[in-house]
Order: sequence, then C-alpha cells, then structure tokens
Amino acid sequence: MVRSRSRKDVPEVIKPARQATQWEIQSNAVLVELERKKGQHYEKWGVDRLITLVDIEFRTKVWLQMGRVWDALDMGDLDKLHKAVNGMCKGFDALEKWALENEIEPNPPIQFLEWKSVRGVPMVVVRTENDAVELQTHRKDINNGNIWTLEEIELFLQQPQVQTIIKAKALSPTARMTKFTPKEGFGQGSGFDDMEEDLDAIFSGEPYEAKYKPLNRG
Repeated sequence: MVRSRSRKDVPEVIKPARQATQWEIQSNAVLVELERKKGQHYEKWGVDRLITLVDIEFRTKVWLQMGRVWDALDMGDLDKLHKAVNGMCKGFDALEKWALENEIEPNPPIQFLEWKSVRGVPMVVVRTENDAVELQTHRKDINNGNIWTLEEIELFLQQPQVQTIIKAKALSPTARMTKFTPKEGFGQGSGFDDMEEDLDAIFSGEPYEAKYKPLNRG
C-alpha cells in the first residue's frame, strides 16, 4: 500500500482490498475521520486557503501535526495514529476559529469543484457564469483565468482533437489521460529506416534469396 502525497497533505484513504492486512483495515478506518474533516473544511473555506493566510508559526504547527499522522503510518502504530488524527482534526478546528476571529469570508453558497493543480495553483469548475462571478467576488485568491464554467468545458470538449481522445477513452472503462513527454528524436523517420528492403533486391534484377523463409505448415 503506497501513499505518494506530500507529508503536508492528508494521507489518501485507500479502501482495503480483499486480502488486506489488519493494519491496512484499521489505519484506513481511522483516516476516514480525517478525510471527512478535511472535506468539510475545504468545502467551507477552500482548498488550502486558510493555511496560506495564517502566520508562519501557526502554519508550522499545523504541518508538524500532519507530519505526526505520516509518522504514525510509517511506524505502523495504531494508537499514535488515533492521537495524531485527533490532533489534526483539532488543527482544522483551530484554522476555522482563526478565520472567524479575523473575519475571513467563507466560500459563497454555490456549487463548485475546487482542487490544486500539479503546480499548486487553485483550479475551479462552477456550474454557470453567474456562479463564476459570485466566486470571483468572494475568492480573490483564485485567478479569474482558473475559474471555468461547465459551458466553457463543453466548448472545449467539442474540439475535434478532444473528440478523438473521448473516442479512445470510450474503448476502455479504465482509460485516462496522462502527460506524454517525447524524448529527443521522437517522430523522426518511420521507425523502419534501419531495415533493408527485400523488394529492392527483387526489382534490381540481381539474384535474390529471401531472408525470411515461409513457415512450414505441413
């Protein structure tokens, strides 16, 4: 069982498989509580929004507490994991208390999906243009260019290149898009440039002996 997230983030809850160990079952059962608390916090205040607004000392304490959750996972200590998760849940409560005391506006009462890109940039999808305007009014921390409506996404999906990708995804229920970084020299030549052409010898009029013998199916 591998969790590849940053130690500053809530560890991913992994649903135990059929052959899961006792530790995998118990540890994930505990982490569900932290995942639920994080979801409530993000829904009300935004993804990692408050942690960027508090002072360095406060932020350090929160990250240290999250580190204790990861340490408990690394040690396989269920008792320490219980205590660390309870402490981190209190950390989310402390962030909310700080936000209320400092009159930080919570998210507006609209439906939207927020996440952080691989570069750590907040990205948002809202339902309508009015929702986008409402969100821009309350969330100055999000660049307007990173707020997309469903209508805009639909326009993007209608592009011919994207339709090709959609058709490819439809071939397999587990298909997903990934980033492809070509290496130097990719796309140059046919891939058969280093192979001799048998037909050249035939058309030249010279004696020819085939390199590849037919299969004996007798």
